[in-house]
Amino acid sequence: MIKGTRRAAAAVAAALALGIGSAVWATSSASAAPSAPSAIPPVCTTANLSVWVNLSQGNGAAGTFYYPLEFTNTSNHTCRTWGYPGVSALNASGKQLGDAAGRNPLYAGAWVNIPAGGTAHSLLSYGNAEVSTCKPTTASLIKVFPPNQTTATVGFFSLPSCSLPHHVYLSVTVLRPGTRL
Repeated sequence: MIKGTRRAAAAVAAALALGIGSAVWATSSASAAPSAPSAIPPVCTTANLSVWVNLSQGNGAAGTFYYPLEFTNTSNHTCRTWGYPGVSALNASGKQLGDAAGRNPLYAGAWVNIPAGGTAHSLLSYGNAEVSTCKPTTASLIKVFPPNQTTATVGFFSLPSCSLPHHVYLSVTVLRPGTRL
């Protein structure tokens, strides 16, 4: 009978030791983990971003011209964004010319953290061949919706454009980190 009691006591001691060890492990790994809410920056809003076309970095080939469309975080905190911006060309009166930019799947979408004062970019392109077949005109403004936002910003950008609907001559890629230099 004493032999059985010793085995039971040994089993209880082993179980307690495992339980205490697990509690210590769980406590140490939980305390090492960062808290999720403070680790995820807020989503960038239109008010957080200054949007501009980097004219000095433009280039072209085979009738298509490319410009970095830059999104600079003007807030005092990191913000994050994901996806395609919405882009349209406008005349001087603010009327949209042709269709909004199509989506160029050149890059896969991913969350982009933009630090305060930092910049992310999308590649904006337009095709002269498409413009030449749709009653061409010149846009003087560009309207940009940052990804997943319903408020746009408008800036000066002169480019050949279509005056008729149903002609996609502009395209944009998803936002990517950094400037396009």
